[in-house]
Amino acid sequence: MRALKLTALLLAATCLVPAFAQAPPAAGGGGGRGAAEQWYVNKTRGGVYKAPMKPLWKKADLLAAHRGQNNWSEQIILDPENDVTYNSGAPGSKIDTQMHPDTPTLFVVIQGEMDFTVEGQQPVHASRGSLVNIMHTTLYSYTVSGSQNALWVEINPTNYKTVYPASGPAPKASGGGEIVKVAFGHRPGEYTPPNKLHYNTFTDGIDKCEGGGTKVLDDHIFANPIIGYANAADNKCAAAGGRGGGGGRGGRGGAGGGAAAAFNPASTFGHMHPGPAEWWVVQAGGISGRFENTGEFHAVEGDVLYAAPMMWHQMGVEGASGPSIRLALGGYNFINMNNTAGAGD
Repeated sequence: MRALKLTALLLAATCLVPAFAQAPPAAGGGGGRGAAEQWYVNKTRGGVYKAPMKPLWKKADLLAAHRGQNNWSEQIILDPENDVTYNSGAPGSKIDTQMHPDTPTLFVVIQGEMDFTVEGQQPVHASRGSLVNIMHTTLYSYTVSGSQNALWVEINPTNYKTVYPASGPAPKASGGGEIVKVAFGHRPGEYTPPNKLHYNTFTDGIDKCEGGGTKVLDDHIFANPIIGYANAADNKCAAAGGRGGGGGRGGRGGAGGGAAAAFNPASTFGHMHPGPAEWWVVQAGGISGRFENTGEFHAVEGDVLYAAPMMWHQMGVEGASGPSIRLALGGYNFINMNNTAGAGD
């Protein structure tokens, strides 16, 4: 009976709106038609957060919470796709050689310097703006170098595992388990475009005008630096015909004239992702995030924003000058389900 009622509801809806109806042509689009509209039946309430996730983790608050500590790690995301920690390490601190046999790992360097040794690759010196993408089944280690504490975000798929060469010291058991020795053949994971071991949003994306776009497309890890400018004149790459700005999946503009209408978080706006959450590390400048039933949040370099699944959200560039960069992250290369009932994204 329930299935019959649902079928009747959908049939009634199709009488009002033809299946695969097209959205109105975009303004200034030269008469082209928009993306096909689709019914999404099971949109649940947006803005539902489960600890440790929250809309905004501020770098300043994390540093205050760990005042007096040089080496620390804070769990900031643990959802069905990603296990994410925010980390600090003093110069000279390191991890010994290890491997994740089934899953990749991504490091996003916020400040300081880190030296990575990765099996089958040339050494990597990472600094502010670096993405270091370690393939699965690949031995690696790192040391914090330079003269200041390093800050970085480490991203792993949920339920990842770690093994350590038996030639080194045995790790400590945890969770009631025991340490055992195992043997298996392995070959370091291969990099296929767009993946590569190291990309730096500042030196590669801006200085070399390579631009943003998808830089990591691993099994369960996606990363896309989105480079925006409140003042378009600051984008030297656009003036030179390069790709230093953009990077896709834009958002609300930056500086502009006129007072904006008050934001209503209970309204329908922007776009959503019904499956995995989308989240962002702010790499430069200011970024705002409007989140359904939650509010509007303002983040600066080193902060982390998180949009829970099923919620309408809308991102924007803030700041008078210079680049504003948000590194969009999640478990997959998302489909943006844009709102067609209210204001556009």
